[in-house]
Amino acid sequence: MADEKAGLQEETAVEDMPENADEATVEQEKLKEAIIVDAEDVGTLRKKLTITIPSDTLDERRSEQYTELKRDSVVPGFRKGHAPLKLIEKRFGSEVGGQLLSQLLGSSFLAATDKIELKTIGDPLIWVNAPPENDRDGDSVDRLVAVDKAIDIIEFPEEGDLSYSCEVEVRPEVELPKLDEIPVEKPKIEVGDDDVQKQIDRYRSFKGQYVPVTGKIKTDDMIVADVVIKVGDAMLHEEKNLELFARAQVVSGLLIDDLGDEVVGKKSGETLALQADVRDDHENLDFRGKKADISLTIQDVKRLELPPIDQEFVEAIGFETEDELRAEVRKGLEGEIESVIKRGMRGQIGKYLLENTKLDIPEGLSQRQTERLVAKQMVEMFQAGHSEQEVSKKVDELRAEASEDAAQELKLFFIMEKIADEKETDISDDELNGAIAGIAQQQRRRFDRVRDELAKGDGLTALYLRLRDDKILDDLLEKATISEVESPKKTAKADSAKKKKATTSAKKTTGGAKKKAAKSKDAGE
Repeated sequence: MADEKAGLQEETAVEDMPENADEATVEQEKLKEAIIVDAEDVGTLRKKLTITIPSDTLDERRSEQYTELKRDSVVPGFRKGHAPLKLIEKRFGSEVGGQLLSQLLGSSFLAATDKIELKTIGDPLIWVNAPPENDRDGDSVDRLVAVDKAIDIIEFPEEGDLSYSCEVEVRPEVELPKLDEIPVEKPKIEVGDDDVQKQIDRYRSFKGQYVPVTGKIKTDDMIVADVVIKVGDAMLHEEKNLELFARAQVVSGLLIDDLGDEVVGKKSGETLALQADVRDDHENLDFRGKKADISLTIQDVKRLELPPIDQEFVEAIGFETEDELRAEVRKGLEGEIESVIKRGMRGQIGKYLLENTKLDIPEGLSQRQTERLVAKQMVEMFQAGHSEQEVSKKVDELRAEASEDAAQELKLFFIMEKIADEKETDISDDELNGAIAGIAQQQRRRFDRVRDELAKGDGLTALYLRLRDDKILDDLLEKATISEVESPKKTAKADSAKKKKATTSAKKTTGGAKKKAAKSKDAGE
């Protein structure tokens, strides 16, 4: 692995800062000049940075904090602002250290990446030496944790430098193809009875419930199980009454892709022994690349029960008769045809970009990259009106897919980032809130509930990226060369009809030949 040293060789001229630069900007530039950064490749598009903040910088920041506290703090026995500095340091030392550590971990990382001109993706993961997260009494190990967790583990030095290491994903170099006159086909699409039924089934799934069942497990059943995961003799994860589904699942960051195959046909009370690969970016260095042994004891089994399409169901979603429901659903789907066609055309633009862009991507996808793609898929399905059960199933499938499909999505992510930078494409708060309102209407839920749910993970970011990418793709569509074609369904039906006709013709020919042969035989006799 090649080391890239970027220490004190690169100097930032703070004195050249504009006169109107704010204090925070000046402080960040001073930090950027002072820190020492060592960068090391630890994989494709992944680097390990060792960042050192010199003691002089720490002492200066500490002094500033103590001076502020001396001015504002009320210490018993002294007038405000007149307590001895030594007493302030003794009284507030640990608090000041914690605040400085919180500030410097984030700001020094930004200063470091700016100093060595490194374009990164997302937040870094910090190397710490501490017991495993699920075994606080265990031996300390070197592991990667998020910045907020690192703040609670790393100690701010009383004297000397502050040095820490982190790992971060970096953006690849993207060489874009020609973006004008991209060839695109526009299909003619019609709504069929099966499309109407699928949409009604989605409405039914909104009101579906998982109910306890006995007998053998079927695909997509919910399993309540006790799970124990070990790597060798070391405990990685243990959990009682964990809810899983009879399909590929991710548990504690491990993809159990054969879970569905193994549990289908089993019953409550049985115990399964499974294995899964520990990903290469797992927080515990000792576990990386090893096999994890999984013991799964099935406690209960539940199955999704859809309500019947009866009068109660029809009225519950606002209609008087089933015929009225079907007619309205058909009308709604026909109104969405243009959106469906546009999504397909956007997909063609995306395919063109993938096939014609030179770009290197990681050989294996990290957990965080995969989760970003999962969030994107969730947003797309919510916008299309899918139920939570459908979305959950798709998410599991995406996590379990071969990395080839996820790699294509990641490649497209980098391409769209490059185009967005060049075209300065952005999404306003009004556009983002409008999309959230659309999802809430599709799911018949309150706006604030949907927004809060999206905010829990990467949902809001994924929604922003979806809207931004659609804006870019629509701009490229305006400049594309578009030709109209028959609907894929219609073409498939025509091909099927031709095949049936050919088969019938062949049968007739064969039958005629047999009759002729029989007549010849009779004549000969």
